[in-house]
Amino acid sequence: MTTITERRKKLMKYLCDCMDLLDPTGENSKAYHDLFDNMSDKDFDSYIRKFFADHKQNLYLEIVEFERDLRIENIKKCADYMKVPLFERVAMPYLSGSTENAPVTPEPVAVGYVHEKRMQQTLLKKNAGSIDIKKRNPKTGQVIGEDKNARNSDVESFSMVAMGADNALRELMGPRADDMQAKNEMYNNIAKDGYVSLKDLTNEPENKVALNSLDTYFYLQGLSTNLVVPLDLTPVPKGQK
Repeated sequence: MTTITERRKKLMKYLCDCMDLLDPTGENSKAYHDLFDNMSDKDFDSYIRKFFADHKQNLYLEIVEFERDLRIENIKKCADYMKVPLFERVAMPYLSGSTENAPVTPEPVAVGYVHEKRMQQTLLKKNAGSIDIKKRNPKTGQVIGEDKNARNSDVESFSMVAMGADNALRELMGPRADDMQAKNEMYNNIAKDGYVSLKDLTNEPENKVALNSLDTYFYLQGLSTNLVVPLDLTPVPKGQK
């Protein structure tokens, strides 16, 4: 049977090795050495027993932005050292409605706990929430009524244009907006492969509901546009050259 001293030495090595992998500067492991080195074996044993008896207790990693940041490669090293998987295949029973024959993601996905402090204005239990996208305005393709969600504002769109975030705009204004063809392809690819890429989705103006509505309004005013049909294929009304 190991002694308290041996168990203490083993635990301290494991703790400080993890901290040094997460924080190569050694500042965090030094802080724990400063905390525990002055304790006697008896005091250390009492502290650790109380620690493990209280599930709310944690060992914290302190970081300082731009000085000792937490980096993903260091998290990977520490997870490998602790033998904690960061990626797993996840079961999705909501797709089949069965917990016994639930489909599983074809590729491993990132898993883990998200520690988030509940703010005062955050509900412990939501009474209602928008989880569907079936009710839409037939003119714009925008979700409405009880299915209405947050939208990408004009200012946000202008900011992404200025930043050159073209792919983000293609996604937010395509398959995640009113392009039903691309949306169906996106969901099918995610369900089939577990991932989707914009380059694999159809991107045609005639599939965008809002664009077709706007083009129709122009036609009603006697104006031809190339919003949907390319300019060289736009039919010219009689009497115009």
